Amino acid sequence: MPPRPLWLIKEDEITEEFLKGGRGPGGQKINKSNSKVQLTHKPTGIVVTCQYSRSQELNRKRAREILALKLEELENPDNCRTAVINQRKMMVKKNKSKKSKKKYTQVDEDRQAQP
Repeated sequence: MPPRPLWLIKEDEITEEFLKGGRGPGGQKINKSNSKVQLTHKPTGIVVTCQYSRSQELNRKRAREILALKLEELENPDNCRTAVINQRKMMVKKNKSKKSKKKYTQVDEDRQAQP
């Protein structure tokens, strides 16, 4: 699996806004404080919002990670981390259905073989 993308984006290429969160865990505190982070990458126009936790610092860090992943996906869609993760999920799902199909065809054959 490719490593997580490094944060190599210049700070002057992004605009950062702090918004009041509206939904999610945190209760009334979320509705009253500006902990939600919205990053806009100026050259590409990609907008990322993050309200992962009540902490503004954690949300800033998480939003930058998400933005780095999206930019990596835009630059290299075939070999990016999200593409590899999605391929693995598809393989697991395929193997699971294959195993299930094999199991139940065997069960059906056993039932038909009984007199």
